[in-house]
Amino acid sequence: MMKPTPMERNLLRVLVGLLLIVVALALVLPSLLVAWPPQFLERRTQRGKVRARVELAGGWDAIRRACADLAEQHTNGFHSRWRDTNLPPAILALKPLLVEYAPQYGRVSMRIFGIHSTGGHSVPYFGLEVVTASMSNDYRPGVGYGGGAIGNYHSTYDQVVEGVYEIY
Repeated sequence: MMKPTPMERNLLRVLVGLLLIVVALALVLPSLLVAWPPQFLERRTQRGKVRARVELAGGWDAIRRACADLAEQHTNGFHSRWRDTNLPPAILALKPLLVEYAPQYGRVSMRIFGIHSTGGHSVPYFGLEVVTASMSNDYRPGVGYGGGAIGNYHSTYDQVVEGVYEIY
């Protein structure tokens, strides 16, 4: 049996190196694709979509009025899932997945984006909370639910205008 030449040994090393790179990519690439897009990019996109929907609804004042009307009509509380058309037009324009009004908390909560996926890409939670009670100056959104699962859970908020908070 003949010994490989130095050129053949180098070629073999290059081929083994390329094979290792291909195997590493095959192992890592699926997990990178599931994690794409990164949350900060997805949040930016979500925020842009919500702001565009708010403009179509007539602005933040229209959203606040619609939430106040909803609270006045449903003094015992309200719960609505997506595709429910029994909502004020300004709220429908936001295309919420879930709308809840809890009179004891004095706010309307809307989940606009967010769905957990086991084994796939979870869409991060993004919603609005609109204060309908007189405590709007003292109110701050709390931490969400869902057991910490991405898509079912929110952990922070930003005040958009007085009495309206983006929660994500």
